[in-house]
Amino acid sequence: MATATARPARATAAPTSADPISDFFASLTEPGHIATFEREYATLRFEIGERPDVQYWYVTVHDGDVTVTRQKSGADAIVRISRPYFEAIVTGRMNAQAAMLRGLLTCEGSMAALMMFQRCLPGPPGSTGKVAPINSQTVMAQRRPQ
Repeated sequence: MATATARPARATAAPTSADPISDFFASLTEPGHIATFEREYATLRFEIGERPDVQYWYVTVHDGDVTVTRQKSGADAIVRISRPYFEAIVTGRMNAQAAMLRGLLTCEGSMAALMMFQRCLPGPPGSTGKVAPINSQTVMAQRRPQ
């Protein structure tokens, strides 16, 4: 039995077609296994767009194995968002939590599933996804009046 290759924590946001949403979901299933989702189990249904033109994307995460279909089935989390806002999220121009706080994205069901899923979303354009470590002395120096 062949072992799956581990994938980096974040999907790439480089578009390969005119549809960044399709590209994003394809990037999740390409390797079949995403290491950052190991020991995670969830189903998410994304409802993208406005009625009657809603697109459904159904994501299953099972111990790092990710599958994506276009079915409308029950899920742990049901995420609803307009297409332009989801395009901004999957291209790194908008943060999913910020979209939720602004009321642009709604989640019905498991908020934990959505927070887990957010780990695969791309960062802002040009970001490396890595933050330089900071020590406690630096934090305290910034908090104390000089």
